[in-house]
Amino acid sequence: MAPLRPLHLSGGRAEMHASTFSYSITRPYPFRWFTPVVFLGCVVFLAVFSIINYISTGYQMVVVQSSNPNATIQDNPWMRHWPSFFTSKVQPTCETVNLALGSEWFTNQTALTYTLTDVWQPDDGGAGAGYGVAPSLTYSSNLIEDCRVNSVEIDYAAMDRTAIQMAYSPFGAVVRTYTTCSIIGVNGTTSFNLTNEYDYVPSDLSFSGLYTFLGTNFLSRNQTSKSSLWWGESLMSMYWAFSNAKMQIIADNQTSYKQPAIRKGTLYFYPNDDSQTTNMTDPSFFECDFRFVVDKGQGAYDFLMPTTYGEYRQYTSLSNLIASEAYPNIWQEADVLAKTAYSTVLTDLGQVNAPSNILTDPGLLSYFTANFSETRHSIANAYPGPADQRYGTMNSGPLGTTPSVMSAKYLCQIPQRKPAGILFWSIAVADLVFLQALWFLFRFVVDTLFLRRHPERNYCEGCMEQPRTTSNMYRESSPGPGSRYSKEDPELEMGGLRPSARSTEFRRSGSQSRSVSQQRLIPTESIDIGGRQHGY
Repeated sequence: MAPLRPLHLSGGRAEMHASTFSYSITRPYPFRWFTPVVFLGCVVFLAVFSIINYISTGYQMVVVQSSNPNATIQDNPWMRHWPSFFTSKVQPTCETVNLALGSEWFTNQTALTYTLTDVWQPDDGGAGAGYGVAPSLTYSSNLIEDCRVNSVEIDYAAMDRTAIQMAYSPFGAVVRTYTTCSIIGVNGTTSFNLTNEYDYVPSDLSFSGLYTFLGTNFLSRNQTSKSSLWWGESLMSMYWAFSNAKMQIIADNQTSYKQPAIRKGTLYFYPNDDSQTTNMTDPSFFECDFRFVVDKGQGAYDFLMPTTYGEYRQYTSLSNLIASEAYPNIWQEADVLAKTAYSTVLTDLGQVNAPSNILTDPGLLSYFTANFSETRHSIANAYPGPADQRYGTMNSGPLGTTPSVMSAKYLCQIPQRKPAGILFWSIAVADLVFLQALWFLFRFVVDTLFLRRHPERNYCEGCMEQPRTTSNMYRESSPGPGSRYSKEDPELEMGGLRPSARSTEFRRSGSQSRSVSQQRLIPTESIDIGGRQHGY
């Protein structure tokens, strides 16, 4: 070991500078397994830490719009399998939407458009129920459930229609369906009312569609994947055109005989609560109330209603009205149009288990489309479609429906991976922090267990090999030829660094000896101090 030089001399003594900071004396661990375990553990934990850091810090949240929040959240399923404290900040979330009263919307079936008219929470709706009416429907892609069609109204009119509408058909009809549904959300069950309005020839229609299939009111159609709704549109447009043509024929017959003719009329169809039938071909499936306005000329009008023909209860029965052919004899055509609207709404709202539905039963659909070919010849200029032949004679997909949700746009936050450069450095820095903490913990455990069993391992290797050494492990070198002193340094005992007996005896003899502090440094050269040469 090379001898140390003193930094400066003070009063004949050599001193070294003592810094505020210090370093520890270390020695290798005496275990064969220590090095491979450290290297292997480093590799394993580096991989584990990198994966954890990649999951927890490798992504940033970005805002997107989504029409299917459930699918947006499901796009990152692997994050849900990790502990929440790793991925809580990067979990995809979507905000709910508020559908205000009077707003229009459609379902994921993309067929009809509905207007939201009422929202309330029933008393038995769950934990959050009983709040009564609400100004809006809080919605988050909940399935539409328990829908029931309360009534179907058909308004026939020849007056107060535009010239373009009358060019398509002198008579027109507006079919309104009133439905109650519910959803189950975080606040329990919420019920709401919907209104759908269907007019095959609306007031804003262009004249260019004359003698063609107009394709109005339905947002989209697919003969294969949405076969039931495709046939529902065909039935509604066909019986819309057919019943309006018949209303015009009835009015023309009246005026040809100089009799007052009907100019407007409303038929109100509602499920027959007294009947247990669920067969859509049965005329008693619906009850029907009605009002018709008869133009008597010169500003005079007359009204037709059930009491016009007799007892009110008797003439709200469709079976009685059809059997008696009561004027105007439009009952059967209007009944089919109402049942078609009933079935189309339930199909579009995704009511898979509806007890009665023309569009999901091949037998019923074949029955109600049996006269398509003949009916198509009894229309005005508004050509129905898309189907113009009975079910079974045209290629179409299987009948049926799937559960529906309201179509809406949701603001979602989804995790997006950071750029490669930023990702690398963020993971590298986090890995270094974790590895340093792991190394400190590992050394603390090993040192605690090992040194508790072997306390002598706390000494440096030189201390273990030489149990007795000179003071502060330094000794005075042999003096040069001109030196007047030629004497070994006194030794110190290890226990408490006490002077040895020989050193004490030497000092008592009055011989020239140096103190322990003066004997720290190993001399490297001779320096003339006060005319004397001393070896340092």
